[in-house]
Amino acid sequence: MSGFKFECFYYPTIEHGEVVKTTRNVRSFEFGEEVPTKTLYYNYGKNFATYQGSRIVVVEDGILKGEITKDELKFPLKLVFDKGTQLTIFSKEDLNSIRLLMAGEHEIEKELGALFFLSRVYNRKIKTIQYRVMGELTNSSRDIDYINTSIEEQTKDLIADLQIVEKKYRDLVVKNPDIKEKYLDYMNFGTKEDMFELSINKYCIEGSEQYEYFKAESAVLKAKPIYPKFKLDHFMSSMNYH
Repeated sequence: MSGFKFECFYYPTIEHGEVVKTTRNVRSFEFGEEVPTKTLYYNYGKNFATYQGSRIVVVEDGILKGEITKDELKFPLKLVFDKGTQLTIFSKEDLNSIRLLMAGEHEIEKELGALFFLSRVYNRKIKTIQYRVMGELTNSSRDIDYINTSIEEQTKDLIADLQIVEKKYRDLVVKNPDIKEKYLDYMNFGTKEDMFELSINKYCIEGSEQYEYFKAESAVLKAKPIYPKFKLDHFMSSMNYH
């Protein structure tokens, strides 16, 4: 039994005006491999069980270890299934009664993390286009109107998606004024934990957009770590909600 693809190892994106979870281009995993137990938008811990079809497989110390039977499970049990639903199970009887569509733990915290992640993604894509358009023109032939028009045309969809992220963020904070503290408590970032190590991009298929970005950012971020708490403060300040 090898080559598993798990829905719980996902990343957020915008589709039809909504934030959705996708595993597009995230590779499959075999027993003995490290798996992405923590990103900017979820923190499963290093040890948990997850479903693979009707089977249960376990992650120990961040490594996909193998299949296990219900009788071998130890309780209380951290369970992750579907697209990241997290539950704490206290007995085998509780495990038998789980409904796969039930609400999980830390959903609000994950929502903030997803918006934090998406804000960074869309801002990066917009800046990349701006730099590329500027770089394609020589100093002698730069036309400000042409540059602005070209950038506007190429970034309008990204800006629309970024505006969706910003609106959802503001709605979330208004309803949950203590969301920052809850998110930081859930994520439990280490003092030296940097964002490069929390990227799911390194677990994506080689040649994909996500993996190519991982390669591009690796040299920069390894030389100059970026800490999530600092970027979170910057993100929230930019929204005028802190």
